Amino acid sequence: MNVKPFPLYPLAGIDNTSARDDALQVGGAERRVYVREAVNVTISHTGRASMRPGLRKVSGLALDSLWQSPLHGDVFAVQAGQWVKVDTSSWDSAPLAEIGPGPAQHLVLNNLVLVAGTAGIFQFDGQAAQRFALDTPPAPMVTAGAGSLAAGAYGVAVAWLRGAMESPLSPMTQCKVGPGGALDVILPLCMDATVTGARLYLTRPDGGELLRGEDYSIGLAQVSIALLPSLGAGAQFRHMEPMPTGPHFGYWRGRLVSARANVLRFSEALAYHVHDPRHGFVQMPQRITFLQPVDGGLWVGQVDHVAFLAGAAPADLQLVRKTSKAPVPGSAVALDAETAGEASGGGSAVVAWLASNGYVMGTADGSVVEPQGKRLTGIAGAKGTSIVFANRLTTAVI
Repeated sequence: MNVKPFPLYPLAGIDNTSARDDALQVGGAERRVYVREAVNVTISHTGRASMRPGLRKVSGLALDSLWQSPLHGDVFAVQAGQWVKVDTSSWDSAPLAEIGPGPAQHLVLNNLVLVAGTAGIFQFDGQAAQRFALDTPPAPMVTAGAGSLAAGAYGVAVAWLRGAMESPLSPMTQCKVGPGGALDVILPLCMDATVTGARLYLTRPDGGELLRGEDYSIGLAQVSIALLPSLGAGAQFRHMEPMPTGPHFGYWRGRLVSARANVLRFSEALAYHVHDPRHGFVQMPQRITFLQPVDGGLWVGQVDHVAFLAGAAPADLQLVRKTSKAPVPGSAVALDAETAGEASGGGSAVVAWLASNGYVMGTADGSVVEPQGKRLTGIAGAKGTSIVFANRLTTAVI
């Protein structure tokens, strides 16, 4: 009995969708073979199979959200609610800040490492960690005194300063003074040790816009304004809030963006520490399961599909439903052009996530590529984490 030889190589990957075995063999100029299952096997780009390297335990610490900074190669993680820096030579950890329990998201912004934890957004400058945004001050207490002010009602508000950074503006306090009056301002108590000063904003008599007054040392408890100073520009961050944190966190077109539940929130352009709660948000139809920005918009995971928010500014974003396959929550990762290959579409970064039909890639212009869509099915998980290592995309799923 003659048996026809069956060529095993080159391998193309797994096919658990095709009902007929002969569909696993692809002929032509790019002949290749699919297998039904491949356990502990790595298939190279040339189609050769090799055993996956074994794993070894390197630390007994419960390290969550392990991440390596592309800035200097430092490694960070969350350990029992503490943001820690990890020494990978000994796997010892050094605490940086209390950011709350649970997963955290990292990124690099202006030579700072940022982390979004449950307790807020924190920064590390290579020396020390501190809260990234400044809290909104309470309204100042203002009473009328004796001085040289014109009669009328004056509005007073305050903002905290940390170097050149200015906090959102406090609520305004109004005080009416008579002829030859003054404003005695009691500054709010500041509990943030990183705040270096306070900036007063004042209106002209009987209303008008809050305009920049003078800056004062944070150790000063009370200020007396007997003569209206030369007023500057209007308040930049009135009706703003500190940039909120969220389980999903990224950087997009000069803004920070965070997501919690079904709402995306954006910082002000190039003012990353403040957020406009009136206009700086987008509400999604379902709970957000991942967030990945690209040049042309944002890829947003939903419970049963993936959406693309196309546009160049929060006010211009248009929601487009892109795939009907449910993504594995948290499995999205950005891929550079070299790793993405032809899907990059001319050198732009793309986003990849794991769905029931394998890896799916979303391009910078909102297109979807499903390289394994006709070969894989049945992939599911409650949560996933993806990394790119040695030009290979790997996802751990639970």
